Amino acid sequence: MKNKQRFMVEILALLLTVISLVLGGLMYFSNQKNTKQNLIGVELADFIYNTNYSMQFGKKIETFYGMQENLQELRDSIGDVDELHILSADNQMLFSTDKDILPERVLSMPTGSNLSDRERLYCMYAINDDARILTVSGVDALQTELRTYLRALVLKAVIGFLVTWVLIRLVWMLATHKKKGGAKGQGADPEQNGEQDHKKAYRITAAVPLIWIVVFSAATGVDAYREYAGSTETLCDHIEDSVQTDIQRVEDLGVAREDFYEVEEYLERYTDLIPEVEQLTLGEDDAVLCKMSADYRRKMYLDYILQTVLLLTFSILILAEYQFFVTNTGTLAEEKENGTV
Repeated sequence: MKNKQRFMVEILALLLTVISLVLGGLMYFSNQKNTKQNLIGVELADFIYNTNYSMQFGKKIETFYGMQENLQELRDSIGDVDELHILSADNQMLFSTDKDILPERVLSMPTGSNLSDRERLYCMYAINDDARILTVSGVDALQTELRTYLRALVLKAVIGFLVTWVLIRLVWMLATHKKKGGAKGQGADPEQNGEQDHKKAYRITAAVPLIWIVVFSAATGVDAYREYAGSTETLCDHIEDSVQTDIQRVEDLGVAREDFYEVEEYLERYTDLIPEVEQLTLGEDDAVLCKMSADYRRKMYLDYILQTVLLLTFSILILAEYQFFVTNTGTLAEEKENGTV
């Protein structure tokens, strides 16, 4: 029975390691999809802005002249997008580059969200209150990156769990070790003292997986945040390339640089579409200075902290439930032995 207590702690450490590993992979993949959605959003910014601008003069999206051709040209110009669909506010397909019928759960996605299956990533963007644009992309690249990340995370999990397992055994052995000479004092009950030693050993040993899971969850959160920070740099570079391409296109039309106006309003099309970016400023040599949203960063921090807290709470609940079970089982056995039940 005593070794079963230690075995339970070891199983708990393994269970929490696996759960933390799964949650870390899910968080990473979620960040991947959000990053991909933002990068595609940069490519769609001009199309969404121009379409929305035209509709402000009373033009309806259903009768937009040349929309089908424009949609196909846009699809061909974006390398990461396989198909494009324009939907009405009531989820009706208005224009599409593909004849496949999409599931209702995809068509009814709220704007700014994404969904994925084994083969495709679906991202939804708002054109205005009456129309939305849905992109369909492959997930092969995302899955390759995810497998690379998971291999590194699994290696950390295995090493960490083995260290934790050794510590559990070591702490249990030290906590249950009896000094030579037996119990001190007259009338000491060796069996009772042994029972108390094992209860104490269980409480001490149970703290080891809690410490491990806090460390592992925190490390997973740090890795995820580093990936997020790297994705924001990629996003800013993508925006800068898009802005410089637009500037070059305008200059090729014969418009002098000193004749550019409403540059700040032009940059707002990106900040309106991408929640991570709070402000964009055009600097020297057409360098785009990105100011990331402090609120969004705070949200990311809270997500990582919440994951650690949830795992820790889950660990404490399991330990408390098992301790309650062990205590009740021991009490019942004692009552049976004394003939009180």
